[in-house]
Amino acid sequence: MTAATRLISRLTLVTGGGSGIGRAVCQRLASEGASVVVADISEESANETMVGLQNELRGQGHMAAVVDVSSKESVKKLVTRIQPPSVCVNAAGITQDHFLLNMEEDHFDRVIQVNLKGSFLITQAVAQALVACGAPKGSIITVGSIVGKVRELQRDEVDRDTQNNVTNVGTIGERGGEDNPARVLYKTIMPDVKTPLKVIKYDTAGKLPYCLKQILIQQVLKS
Repeated sequence: MTAATRLISRLTLVTGGGSGIGRAVCQRLASEGASVVVADISEESANETMVGLQNELRGQGHMAAVVDVSSKESVKKLVTRIQPPSVCVNAAGITQDHFLLNMEEDHFDRVIQVNLKGSFLITQAVAQALVACGAPKGSIITVGSIVGKVRELQRDEVDRDTQNNVTNVGTIGERGGEDNPARVLYKTIMPDVKTPLKVIKYDTAGKLPYCLKQILIQQVLKS
């Protein structure tokens, strides 16, 4: 099967799809033939991503959707609007970088609500939908950060020794068995890619690093 059709007829959901890594993931999945639900808290950004996606292949169609991943009600509304996606990528995230002595409690709470609780709510809702519809398998991928392994102040030093500005892109949390009847594959990848979350901003659309592309597609094709 050619690369352009490896994901044909697959419905994919990408949170945080309005910009940065999320937008680049949407573009990559669409280029492989998938239909993409671009979900973002910003309707304008989600639509900007959607209109730029390839949609020439048979049965391919995309939609933009507004979601607040930190809200269970908003997540439920999104997931019930669409067919259970066989592929879900959690790319929504924010940062409120401060040293411990200076961080405001509300900033800490917001990061936890979006980055941690948001990934949990989306993963749970999609997994429940896949099980409920009797899907034989599925893939849920969370985009984490290398900061989970390397502290922020070491990143510049690490970057000098890596290619494509991606460090330790790895996987954790794969699981299957009796407690996973839909055989949903859970993965976390941890890139170090400058995105709109960072102070120095640039658009990563079309610039998803090669090794991140390969790991992402490899995990999707396993589902």
